[in-house]
Amino acid sequence: MGINKNLFYIFAALPLFISLNVNSSDSIPTIKEYINNPESYDSYVYGLESGLEWASEYYYRKHNIQLYCKPGNVQLPAEMLREMIAKTISTKPGFFKKYENEQLLGLALRNGYMQAFPCQ
Repeated sequence: MGINKNLFYIFAALPLFISLNVNSSDSIPTIKEYINNPESYDSYVYGLESGLEWASEYYYRKHNIQLYCKPGNVQLPAEMLREMIAKTISTKPGFFKKYENEQLLGLALRNGYMQAFPCQ
């Protein structure tokens, strides 16, 4: 239970660690805002990806648990990251519709990474 709680805190705080210029309003997009114009949030999504990779490495060093197993030499273009997020959102439409006004892109990307790069 303690490890899952720590994992929750790491990913809940992930957007706080990312300080990127998002659109002209400098705000973290909600699911609804992102769905309405995903391309305009590419730099934010890249920031989430960097934070996710940092958090995964930290969690592995601290708890010896891998969250996902993306090969180190794989660079994902923005289009693929958008596809991963869209797939995650479409997999759980009820959840993401319920929380469409929340800032959950980090969760969607993390779930996409875990699905695309599972550990064996």
